[in-house]
Amino acid sequence: MPDLAAIVIHCRDPYLLAPFWSAVTGLPVVEEDRVKLAEGTLAPAEAVLLRDPHGRRPDLWISPAAELPAPGRIHLDLVGDAEERAAVLEAGATVVRELPRWTVLADPEGNEFCLLPPDEAHTARPPGH
Repeated sequence: MPDLAAIVIHCRDPYLLAPFWSAVTGLPVVEEDRVKLAEGTLAPAEAVLLRDPHGRRPDLWISPAAELPAPGRIHLDLVGDAEERAAVLEAGATVVRELPRWTVLADPEGNEFCLLPPDEAHTARPPGH
């Protein structure tokens, strides 16, 4: 099955939630985003990345969202090849949309998650994440 690459938490205020989740998880904010948080210079829809410097834990994205629907405040980013994608679809996922570097899928209740190819696992910075 696919490996967990990232967890995305949608929020109203990344300036509030990024430091909170960093403290709670022990994951540091990456340097570029730490500076933007300190200077108050995040773009309106820019996400903040918390990353394990040792690469042992999934990334955690704190991502602003204009609306926060009931399901959808948190979704998973998974890493998987074509065989793992087929297994996810066979398990009941449906394709929501194909993007150039990853696929957005939904579980049987409609909760969205992303499937990234293995070479995008720690290089992609998805828009809106």
